[in-house]
Amino acid sequence: MPLFHNDIWRQQIGATLLYWGLLPSLVLGLGLGLDRLLGLQPQPNAPWLITISLVLLAAGLTLVCWSTSDLHRFGAGTPSPLRPAKRLIMEGSYRLCRHPMFLGYDLMLLAAILLLRSTTALMVSYPLFLIWSLLLLRKEERILALRFKEEYRRYQHEVPFLLPRLRRTKP
Repeated sequence: MPLFHNDIWRQQIGATLLYWGLLPSLVLGLGLGLDRLLGLQPQPNAPWLITISLVLLAAGLTLVCWSTSDLHRFGAGTPSPLRPAKRLIMEGSYRLCRHPMFLGYDLMLLAAILLLRSTTALMVSYPLFLIWSLLLLRKEERILALRFKEEYRRYQHEVPFLLPRLRRTKP
């Protein structure tokens, strides 16, 4: 039974709330809860830490917005698996790494953890979140490889998975 337009939008909103609301809340809440349970105080506040956090937050937000725009501009799609890009996108933010949107989310969450100065969020719940993200991205890569075949394999070979290269390699 096909999904109606409203059903797709409802599912997209649900997925957005999950990734932008529930998951970060769980990561931060688990970290802060473990800090309290273990009697750990927040790390000392330092101007350099706030500066780094704000830079990470700005970089992450920029990547999320840029990659979302690229999905629409180059592929006529959205971040939702229900409305994926109609073609493989290798331009714009997707030249930096294969998953710039996830990199942006990860940077923004790291910025929030640093601003809250939670030891266990940084050392326990954030690494667990990264492992979950990597598993999810590996599954997405398998789907993309089936969908775009050799074109995606070439893209995998040329563009790094999640962390952009400092220097471009020659083709």
